[in-house]
Amino acid sequence: MRGWVVAWVLLLASCAAPPLALYTLGTPPDTAGTVPLGAHPVVIDVARVALPDALDTQEIMVRDGSTLRRSSLGRWASRLSLGITDRLTQRLAERRPDVLVTDRPLAETPTLRVLVNIGRLDVSVAGVATLDADWLVVPRDPKAPARRNRGHFSATGPVATDQDVVRLMGMVLDQLAAAIDVPG
Repeated sequence: MRGWVVAWVLLLASCAAPPLALYTLGTPPDTAGTVPLGAHPVVIDVARVALPDALDTQEIMVRDGSTLRRSSLGRWASRLSLGITDRLTQRLAERRPDVLVTDRPLAETPTLRVLVNIGRLDVSVAGVATLDADWLVVPRDPKAPARRNRGHFSATGPVATDQDVVRLMGMVLDQLAAAIDVPG
């Protein structure tokens, strides 16, 4: 009888799925020194990025024609809109180390607000990542003009693994961040 119990436990253990991997779009923090901001720094607030509902999940997905195929082994560590907002905030902060770029709640009105709306974000089984977005940079001064723009970004590469998909998505998001003009 004991032999059957041991065999049953071993059989169940062999059926266990591989561990789930969690991915982020952020990069490790820069260990270089920080630039002092002063008493009244310029503050750029990056609002949470708007995404189509079908994409704003924790599922890592690849498009195959009109079908979205989700990964069985990987997930985003948070909702995709939060991960994208974090990546854009990081990239804008890298470009502007002289100002405070944040996506965290603020106690005062920021100098600039950046609002991004992503209409399309796909990574296809053919290895093509596509991003269509429009954005608005709104100054604190209501008399100053807001800057509105839109862009289409793409990158190609392998999509054999979840890490490949994450890398491709990061590439198009970096293109978007580079296109957003945040004046000082």
